[in-house]
Amino acid sequence: MQLIILTTGKCRDAHIKALESQYLKRLPEGQWRVIVRELPDGATPEDEAAAQLVALAGVPAPGVRILLDELGENVGSRQLAAKFAGWQLDGVKAVAILIGGANGVSRNVLQRVDWVWSLGKMTLPHQMVRLIVAEQLYRMHSILAGHPYHRD
Repeated sequence: MQLIILTTGKCRDAHIKALESQYLKRLPEGQWRVIVRELPDGATPEDEAAAQLVALAGVPAPGVRILLDELGENVGSRQLAAKFAGWQLDGVKAVAILIGGANGVSRNVLQRVDWVWSLGKMTLPHQMVRLIVAEQLYRMHSILAGHPYHRD
């Protein structure tokens, strides 16, 4: 399965980018192919929407499009792993996770996703969200593989 992380804006912090890379390199290459695409940021959600919609439309079918938003469903790591395992069993070829910019996302983008996922009610810098997503993908893999990284 292909994992596509769509981020609005660039990661300018070398330390965060290095940690993100460490987690993503731990994922099994033969099982999951990870792509990180940085999308242009803008002054408003509408300014960012065109590139986000094009990126979401380019997700290979059958695919799942996820938006990270504080108003989404807040799930634990095991629940997240179960969702991904179910998608794999259903033959999903790609899962795209869209991280919006500092201004949020437009309604047009919200209407084009299959699931809205929340990391909680906190407001987080999108650069840190990239790192958290990478860590959660690795954690999810460790849960599914029975690796002791995750502890309940």
